[in-house]
Amino acid sequence: MAYPIRNNQVYNMVLLHPDKPHVDTQEGEFWTRKGDKSEMMEYHKDWCQEVRNRLSYVPEGEIIEWTLNLRRPLPSWSENKVVLVGDACHPMLPYVAQGAAQAIEDAGVLQCVLAKCSADVPLALAVYESVRKARGKAIQGSAAMTRVELHLPDGLAQQERDRKIREASQGTGNNPDLWADQTFQEFMWGTDVMKDTIVKWPEHQARAKWTLLHALTAVA
Repeated sequence: MAYPIRNNQVYNMVLLHPDKPHVDTQEGEFWTRKGDKSEMMEYHKDWCQEVRNRLSYVPEGEIIEWTLNLRRPLPSWSENKVVLVGDACHPMLPYVAQGAAQAIEDAGVLQCVLAKCSADVPLALAVYESVRKARGKAIQGSAAMTRVELHLPDGLAQQERDRKIREASQGTGNNPDLWADQTFQEFMWGTDVMKDTIVKWPEHQARAKWTLLHALTAVA
């Protein structure tokens, strides 16, 4: 994937490849580090000439390796008057392009619950978690699933995936690439989380109160 940025002054190219062990990384995980152009060119040596030509123009020192680290869903997003939002509670892989979108949904629901229940912040935050947690977890998981589907090695599973993608493009069946799947698009983009919070407030509030009571009972 490639696209211009900074008012067409920079051409950004995104290349995906399996992670590899690095002896200089003691903790076994990193977020970003400088990449090596010779490694990049070697990895893509069998790709088409157009891709290799573009990569050859990348200046030394302008390559960044950015790992895609998986995180399990958290058991809880809030405690008393402290709450997590965005990637702090549902870090997203980029495959369904929902990282920023889900953080915005978090903020919208927080605004709703604090406006409705400002006198009881712990309850408001429990309602926020009740509204957002299942949806955030589902979309977080969908990105991880899509990563697996899009990076299948050549073989029967890859051929079956390609068949389903072709059929989905013709209006038949579901697309394994969830970002392009019509049903999942409706789930991602067709949900008004702020409206849902207000319209179903009694239901969300009752569920949140039960959760808080259950937590207090467990502590006691």
